[in-house]
Amino acid sequence: MEQEIRKAAITRFIQGEKPKQIYESLNRSKPWFFKWLKRYQSGDPNWFKGQPRTPKYSPRALRSEDKKRIIETRRHLDAQRFAQFGPSAIKWELKKAGHQLPSDSTIKRVLRAEGLVKKKLATSPRVSNIRILKKRSTSTTSIRPTLSDHGTLKGMANFTRSM
Repeated sequence: MEQEIRKAAITRFIQGEKPKQIYESLNRSKPWFFKWLKRYQSGDPNWFKGQPRTPKYSPRALRSEDKKRIIETRRHLDAQRFAQFGPSAIKWELKKAGHQLPSDSTIKRVLRAEGLVKKKLATSPRVSNIRILKKRSTSTTSIRPTLSDHGTLKGMANFTRSM
């Protein structure tokens, strides 16, 4: 649809219509019209097609050889027993091998893209976070479950104390 509008605008210009009449009737801007006129005058047979906005080359992008090296190092470390295999360990192994060192965040990004990131196991709450109320008597210590100010339980068992 947009390509047809571009072609029609240039065709009208070639037939002698003034640019201002063309871009106003198409509800477009002056820079829009002259951009497409310039592309038409360049002689490119595909002048009416839009051009990609992405850069043709990214000089800071990680090379495919480096990505492969990171993945191979991760798999090598993962196969070893008791080895660390996070970004810092991978970086250390690459340094030992004499390779260029990407940042830890770049290594993480490559590992995540390849599905090599392992989720951390859920940890149990710390004992210091559990508050226990004790009711002392001569032979028995009773721990009653009660709610704290934050809605958490504060004790849940009865223990017998030996004298």
